[in-house]
Amino acid sequence: MGVTEESFPFKNMIYYPLEKDVVSCEEAASAKGIPLQNELKSLILDTNKGLYLLNIPGDRFANLRSVKTILNVKNAYLADHNILNNLKVQSGTITPLLKQIWALPQLLSLEVLKYDFVSTNAGVLDKYIIFKPKILMAHPNVITGHFIK
Repeated sequence: MGVTEESFPFKNMIYYPLEKDVVSCEEAASAKGIPLQNELKSLILDTNKGLYLLNIPGDRFANLRSVKTILNVKNAYLADHNILNNLKVQSGTITPLLKQIWALPQLLSLEVLKYDFVSTNAGVLDKYIIFKPKILMAHPNVITGHFIK
């Protein structure tokens, strides 16, 4: 399934600068002056069914057992550096804002949807956006669940 301009919800977002590069959710939330829970943690997972993007609150940890159960797969791991390189991302720049990442099937933790806003990097370490998390539900292949520990 390809990503078209019409299906990509992030094309008209406002990008905000950061004073320095940030990599972790903790660094990003601190630099933005927002609660850690509102910083979107996006992780690329390598599974028996291919790659998935997992979005969870920044103050939580992924529950890979729950991912495996929902997807009915034996294996689910954080993608390695070769996969990240092929997707043209690195730690700290993984975000649903990038078309090549938005093109992946998505797993969305229901806990993200309870916040009024979330923030994520803009595909670079020194810019970010803020948006309503329900926009993540616009993905044509999103699975929601409880994916946190």
